[in-house]
Amino acid sequence: MKRGFNMIQNANISNSKPNATLEGVVVAVTNISDNQADKKGKYWTALISDSNQNMNRITKYLSSRINCSLHVKMVEHLNNQHGVKLNKLKFNGDNTYVASSETIATPKVLSFAPLCTQITTIKNIESMTDGEYLSLTCKIIDVGFDETVFFNNGQKRVQKLKRTAIVADKTDSINMNIWENQFNLIEKDLSYIIKLAKVKIFNDDISITTTTHTIFEAIPDIGDVNCSTSVQISHESAASGVITSIGIVEERCSCPKCYSTDVECNDKTIKCIRCKSRSLFIKPSIQQTEIKLNLIDVNRNMFEFIADTLKVQALLEQCGHQDLSRVDLVEQEDVLLALSSINVLVNFNPKNMHINTIVLNNVENN
Repeated sequence: MKRGFNMIQNANISNSKPNATLEGVVVAVTNISDNQADKKGKYWTALISDSNQNMNRITKYLSSRINCSLHVKMVEHLNNQHGVKLNKLKFNGDNTYVASSETIATPKVLSFAPLCTQITTIKNIESMTDGEYLSLTCKIIDVGFDETVFFNNGQKRVQKLKRTAIVADKTDSINMNIWENQFNLIEKDLSYIIKLAKVKIFNDDISITTTTHTIFEAIPDIGDVNCSTSVQISHESAASGVITSIGIVEERCSCPKCYSTDVECNDKTIKCIRCKSRSLFIKPSIQQTEIKLNLIDVNRNMFEFIADTLKVQALLEQCGHQDLSRVDLVEQEDVLLALSSINVLVNFNPKNMHINTIVLNNVENN
């Protein structure tokens, strides 16, 4: 019965008319960007902090035109930090709204200031809740290597890169996830004011992550910081040996909102046990872009890796097997015979066992 109620509730939200109103302070507005789900369309988003310090996300979808009077008004309210009232919004649940063609932004006198834009300390983050926005002053202690993340965006399966950085202030240090379009916005050993990062809690581990609304402001060096030895990044590792098997990567179903694998998944929906969200399940592409490799080294240690098919194809070409690089790597038995006859050197991410480079290892016998 509970499941039936949720389905009815979701249907009511999706069919609701744009008659909601929202009051608060604008803390972020994105530029107008191309809509990945609609090649001809565009969109922009904004974050509004209400009087309860809840963060509300507003999305406005546009046609191919790049001008939007509501966007101009929202940027004005962001710059002057005055209160705003929005009408004719469509409520989508979870503090998210879609602005309609009738939505108007009018000034509103409000008596509160958003906490999310006030500078906090890393020590204070320990008492924050999952999904809470924050701003902090910190120094970049270390930056890890690229990691591939898959998530659902509408009807599409999207692949993005992220890196894990260690940031520290005078109170403590913490891991921060940063996404590929922001890689060039930070440098190791430099100090920044980071505005509108987001708290992430998973298995009692707390970290922060950047979003499309996160802002990085370079500042003079903040001096000595408190960097905990428990917060570390696993850098690249290496192994050499012989490939003993190859296979298909069995992709685990995960939540597109919090990336947890603690989910109930069927052919249509993904129900997340951790964040309580329900998402549309999108079947992965039939084309295999990654394969599983098992490798054994000289000490009989076994490694199980994930490798891009392009890297394995390049290895086959390096070994003179151009013909095998163009066949199905898993189904064609000659591929494994060729790979198992050579010694390879692998550089990999020890956190997720993804191969960064794999090349022929020229071992000289003395």
